[in-house]
Amino acid sequence: MRLDWSALLDVLRGCSRVVLTSHVRPDCDALGSELGMAGILEAIGKHVRIVNAQATPANLKWIDPDGRIESLAEKVRPADLADRDLFIVLDTSAWAQLGAMGDVAKSMRDRVLVVDHHVSEDDLSDRWFKDTAAEATARIVYEIGLRLRVPLTERIATPLYAGLSTDTGGFRFPSVSGESFRIAGRLVDAGANPTAIYRELFEQDTLSRLHLVGRTLAGAVTSHDGKVIVSTVRQKEIKEVKAQPADTEDLVNLTLAVKGTEVAVILIEQPDGRIKVSFRSRGRLDCNVLAGRFGGGGHKAAAGTIVDGPFEGAHERVVAAVDEAWLALPSAAVKE
Repeated sequence: MRLDWSALLDVLRGCSRVVLTSHVRPDCDALGSELGMAGILEAIGKHVRIVNAQATPANLKWIDPDGRIESLAEKVRPADLADRDLFIVLDTSAWAQLGAMGDVAKSMRDRVLVVDHHVSEDDLSDRWFKDTAAEATARIVYEIGLRLRVPLTERIATPLYAGLSTDTGGFRFPSVSGESFRIAGRLVDAGANPTAIYRELFEQDTLSRLHLVGRTLAGAVTSHDGKVIVSTVRQKEIKEVKAQPADTEDLVNLTLAVKGTEVAVILIEQPDGRIKVSFRSRGRLDCNVLAGRFGGGGHKAAAGTIVDGPFEGAHERVVAAVDEAWLALPSAAVKE
């Protein structure tokens, strides 16, 4: 935990032109934190741009009705950001997760500030503002607004509620506390609409997405008396059901819902041949440590990484690492 509120607020008050960014394949916590932070900084007179390496996924464009979020994949050039005196990275602490925005950050490294809740990190910045106990980066952004005495508006509250709710799994993960619900209540009072947000998040599936879900669940394999479940998604399957890349999001959590499962792993083949690996745990196995073996990271209960192909070799390595980690748990070896 690195929480120096006084230093952070001094930096935010002292800047004038800010660029916000987050990780590739942005989720609601990344996008919601960016939009919430933009609203807060603009309320205190700052000029803010939000620029990511990739365009916002189609299924999450609803979170940005004004089209605030730009990307290098579209019209923004790195040179367009040279006038920024502060570069804030939200919801990640690793160069690799920034994609092409990582090169921009390196060119402005003396201006980089990290605001994050993940455990893992590298040398992304010399200025860190991290709370690994926070259930979401959106929670930290909410606290920043509180300390800057920025009134909550619907424009700030809606994306922050989306980030908080999704990173807590709908307020069901172990990271949730009573304060999580109190903050959620304040965001709702400020204009966030839980019904509308839930509808956008969970009631917009296409038939192609449902077909992909079916294939993924049908191919899941359990081990260790059902305690570990591993599933895969290949590019061939995505194309066959005419699914979109974003349709693979959250599939790992569906497998974790299988009764008796304590660890869920999914390997998703990417168009470039690399494999996105996501780890989930009910708490006994440390996903952050496991992902760290492959150059990734995250939290104890949820982490991820990208590994090189070919797919079969990556699958073998990941499964072997999961087996080793599971059998190393104090009670697992005795039971098996």
